[in-house]
Amino acid sequence: MNSPFYSVEELISLGFKSVGSNARISRKVSLYEIDGAIGNNVRVDDYCVLKGKIILGSYIHIAAFCLISGVRGLVRINDCSTLSSGVHIYTGSDDYSADMLSSSTVPESLVKTIEGDVELGIGSIVGAHSLLLPNTHIKEGASIGAQCIIYGEVPRGTIIVNRSAKGEIVGKRDWRKIVDIAEGLEKSR
Repeated sequence: MNSPFYSVEELISLGFKSVGSNARISRKVSLYEIDGAIGNNVRVDDYCVLKGKIILGSYIHIAAFCLISGVRGLVRINDCSTLSSGVHIYTGSDDYSADMLSSSTVPESLVKTIEGDVELGIGSIVGAHSLLLPNTHIKEGASIGAQCIIYGEVPRGTIIVNRSAKGEIVGKRDWRKIVDIAEGLEKSR
């Protein structure tokens, strides 16, 4: 019987430069033009799409139906971070305010895009069906509620809810404690 998860060899052949121990990437995950790495104790559930430049730290969970597009930049998800179901991360987006076309089927010279890396700090959480746009940097221990649209920098330990572009800050988490716990977990291996 075949394993429900890709083997290390298969993941390497699909473009990951390195794969840590206990990487459980479902065979129902679609992987396109991968250029990245996977740490230890990583789980990616069914029906996710990963493409482009993606670096996953250790102790990462990516729930079902997530899209991570590192086609126009790098997506880095640091240790002990979680994406809930249906999170979408983009390193590139058409500029809808530009007097240009907006389609992946026309020549690139006719489209204006917004591009930039996306990074999740150690111990960050992104709630279900949230959208992370290019140039988003979620700092250590930040928590993003469900259905948020996020761009720019989210400060350490910030808790954000609401579906507005920046969200509404409703509290703080002790990001230092979260980072200490995450670092202790990796050291205990």
